[in-house]
This record gives sequence, structure tokens and C-alpha cells, in this order.
Amino acid sequence: MKRTIIVSTLFSSLFLPSAVFGEDINEVFKKVNEYVQQKNYPKAMEELSWAQKELEKLHQERLSELLPGEINGFKGGETQVQQMMGFSNIEREYTNGEKSIRVAITGTGGSEGMGGLAGLAKMGMMMEGTQRGRDQFRIDGRTAKLDTTGGSPELSIFLESGALMQLTTGEEVNGETLKKFAEALKIGELNTYLKGAKN
Repeated sequence: MKRTIIVSTLFSSLFLPSAVFGEDINEVFKKVNEYVQQKNYPKAMEELSWAQKELEKLHQERLSELLPGEINGFKGGETQVQQMMGFSNIEREYTNGEKSIRVAITGTGGSEGMGGLAGLAKMGMMMEGTQRGRDQFRIDGRTAKLDTTGGSPELSIFLESGALMQLTTGEEVNGETLKKFAEALKIGELNTYLKGAKN
């Protein structure tokens, strides 16, 4: 019985929100300064790495706030954040009955590499020109592309920060619904935040 309780406790702890284990960012920076004054630079760098982890958590929380909980009758599920090889991605799926729309933003960590990839993708899209089933337009001043040539529509929005926002759905959602959904997102506010500019 005891073994079952211990295993259950350990298993549950793996899925607790990261905020539970968070530290006060000000206290972390205070430790960094103390170690610097002591010329204990190895410990200062160690603390600085922890400060970066805490900043990443705050960054992810802010991104989650910028994706509304409900858009045009679609309710958002839990926000998923992934980090790999210096890239930070965030996803949120919205559902309305049998209909669903997934919003994914790639390159939210300010990575110059991702900015270059998004820039190349945008350049390629502009070179394609307007084609049947591939509409180009602007949403809140940002270049967007709606592709309805496949089985389900896909919408891409290129942010000035270098991040790429993509909206995908199933056959039950048409291109016009997807476009209106994208227009209801906080694109301008999100773009301003990711650029590091003040609102």
C-alpha cells in the first residue's frame, strides 16, 4: 500500500504546473550580484542560468495570455509550450463542437535563426504571387497567406519579430471561417511583445 502511495505521489509531481517550482526572479538576480561582488563567477554564472529558466517561464506565461481563451465561439484548450535547439514554440487548440482550429507560433524565443527561416518562407510566398486557392492579404498590417488547395485550409501569418504563426484545421472548417478566426487574434499585441517593443 505504501509503495502505491509513493509511486502515485512521484507520478503526480511530474505533472504539476511549473509555477509551483518557480523562484522569485528578483531573489535569483540578487544572488547573482552577491556572487559577482565576491568575484565568485562560477556560482554567479550558475545562478544566471537559473534566472534564464525563470525568465523563460514568465515568457511562456505571457504568450499564453496573448492567446485568448475563446474566439468566435471556439474555446481554447491548454496551451502547450515546447523548446528544442534554441527554438521556442507555443500551440493552442480551439474547439467548437466537432470543429477545431490549432494555432501554432514557431520561433517565439527571439532566435535569429528562426527569423531567417520565417523571412525565407515569406519571400517564397511573395514570389508565388496570387494563385487560385492561395490568397495573400494582410491581417493587422502583417502579411498572411491562406491556402485552400489541400483537403483542409491552412493560414500562415508572418510576424515582424521573425516568428511564424500557423492556423490549421480539418475539413469541417472553411477558409473564410479560418480567416475570421485569425482576424480575431491579438496579432498586433503579440507581434509588439515578441519584438521586445513597448505597447
